[in-house]
Amino acid sequence: MKSLLIMRHAKSDYPPSIADDFDRPLSKRGRKDLTCMANLLTSAENPPDLILSSSAVRAERTAAAMAAALKIEARKFCCEDRLYLASPAGLFAAGADLPDRADSALVVGHNPGLEEWISLLCGADLRLPTAGLAALSLEITGWAQIHEAQGQLRWFAIPRLLRHLR
Repeated sequence: MKSLLIMRHAKSDYPPSIADDFDRPLSKRGRKDLTCMANLLTSAENPPDLILSSSAVRAERTAAAMAAALKIEARKFCCEDRLYLASPAGLFAAGADLPDRADSALVVGHNPGLEEWISLLCGADLRLPTAGLAALSLEITGWAQIHEAQGQLRWFAIPRLLRHLR
């Protein structure tokens, strides 16, 4: 059994000085949302053993904040260009490359690919807002089997709901 956490990057900003979508930074709200999401994940039943992220600035900064909160070593935190605006096929390929020694992984990326991937993995039709996080259980013994996974949505959280619980 493997555990897969799927997170959309936190809210980004659109400063006029940034010409390329890839380089968009996190907004003030995005940085604030990361605090409550990190608090949730640090108390989760199966925190991730490693983090795989899109290399876009907003995703990388989201993943870096989660890695810091979870005290994940630098060697277990990887950013990949292929995850930038990845389709479900690209996400499946990246998931299949995860090391089997990791029982739980966090993947940080972008919509619409993430929402479609969640649907293919477990049948859930979720709207994944910025900094939204879905936790899935996958009945596989190795990540290379992710293409055939019959997953189950364990839980789903969004920053707006967590802010209201405080």
